[in-house]
Amino acid sequence: MPTLKEWILIGAFVAFVLIPVCWKFWKGWDRPSLSSLLEMKRRIRERDMRDAFIEEDAKLREQHRLEAERELALRKAQAPPPVEKSILTSAFGNLGATDSTGTAVLEGSAPQQDAIPIMPVENVGDLVDSLETEGIVENVVPEIAPVAVQLHGDAGADEVKWDPSQDEDDWPDIGWT
Repeated sequence: MPTLKEWILIGAFVAFVLIPVCWKFWKGWDRPSLSSLLEMKRRIRERDMRDAFIEEDAKLREQHRLEAERELALRKAQAPPPVEKSILTSAFGNLGATDSTGTAVLEGSAPQQDAIPIMPVENVGDLVDSLETEGIVENVVPEIAPVAVQLHGDAGADEVKWDPSQDEDDWPDIGWT
């Protein structure tokens, strides 16, 4: 009767011989049949054809989109056809009063003033000196008119002083503190 070591060696030898034999038979029987190979090839061809059609359809849709964008841009770039003067006058006549350009003047709108052409000034300093400043009131209330600010380029930071204790409280009854 063989010993334990001999049984282990016999089992290893049998496995060493049987594993490649079983593997060869398994691979031989595991192969797909001819009909399944033909079916796989047919499905691959159909998939490739479907992908090609989808790709061509996407190209065609992109081309249509670009053409539509181009057509829209051309339509936007073209000016509308001119309207006849008789149609305009009848339309503005229905609205009410019109000005010299044929544009309707709405009720309650400010009357249009004649524009005075502004001549270019060569010497700005002479223009500033020619301004009349005698009629300007010194005590201008900020709520009524804009406040003029005069900046001095030669004024230093130490010359400008602000004393918060001298400020008058505009709303004494609020009690800010």
